[in-house]
Amino acid sequence: MTCSAIRLVAAAYQSAQSNRRPPQHPFQFRRRRALFLIGPRGRDARLRPDGSLSIWTVAGRKRLPYQVPEAFQQRLTQAKTMDSLTVLERGGKLIGRLTITLEVPDLPMACPKTEAVGGIDLNETNALVAVDGQERVLFVSGKAVKVRNRRTAKTRTRLQRKLAAHKAQHRDTRSVRRVLQRPGHRQRHRTQTFAQTVAKRLVEWAPPQAVLVFERLQVPQPQQEHIRGRALRRRLALWQRGLIRRWTEQQAQEKGLRVAEVNPAYTSQLCSHCGQRGTRRRHRFTCPHCGFQEHADINAARNIRDRCPVLRGSGLLSTSPEARADEAAGKPLA
Repeated sequence: MTCSAIRLVAAAYQSAQSNRRPPQHPFQFRRRRALFLIGPRGRDARLRPDGSLSIWTVAGRKRLPYQVPEAFQQRLTQAKTMDSLTVLERGGKLIGRLTITLEVPDLPMACPKTEAVGGIDLNETNALVAVDGQERVLFVSGKAVKVRNRRTAKTRTRLQRKLAAHKAQHRDTRSVRRVLQRPGHRQRHRTQTFAQTVAKRLVEWAPPQAVLVFERLQVPQPQQEHIRGRALRRRLALWQRGLIRRWTEQQAQEKGLRVAEVNPAYTSQLCSHCGQRGTRRRHRFTCPHCGFQEHADINAARNIRDRCPVLRGSGLLSTSPEARADEAAGKPLA
């Protein structure tokens, strides 16, 4: 237990350094939690066959009854090893977070079929738009979450003004600070749940042994020295692109799917039919060269799909937008 406590404290300071917030004073851990190592890593805790949890405490070994939610029972039975258990106290109850190791299927080494490649376009309003080789479309709207986040931002602004007024009047601010924390917690939980739901829908929609192709987005951190404009920084901070990508990679690994990324340059401006540059007005894309019209996000998802490096290596993209554009211009194909 002593080693686990030292490990938790060291991880907290390391996390602060990684987030570019070096600690100015010793940390105070207000939330009670404990880390127990299981299996090959330690003997701090053990799930007994009789359905009880045996943990090591400062008062000796304790046996506690536990209950696994129905949604995680199948995953627990499939666990290869159990690594650690983190116990939290919330609402007078103890909640355990168990870290396990799962067996995942080996990724296919052969080149996939054209139908098994899906291009994914991540946006702010339309959170995810995916198109596969069979032209099946998955459209996930993020407008409801965007509206709720905007409402939460207005609530936090109002509470921050109230907090500043109380400070100016030298009044007690504990109640306002306590209320000010609630919208942030709800917003984080809402974002996490939405990202997990979107990733699950994408993995279930994808064909077997598919390749999910994302854009290689390099958006700077929404900090004042990097991006000007408070409203733009707030929008970038609330964009769930990173969470959706991470949860998709995790669930795709369990399903035996591969994840690839491509260069995002001009994916929203090029026509997915002829490869020429078109015009995008809000959610509508129009190509003045061939007259092609399509939803702008669907057009971008097709361009992302056609840039998949796996398909380029297999020679399946002879009819890609770039190839058609070179043919129209009379250029030799590479």
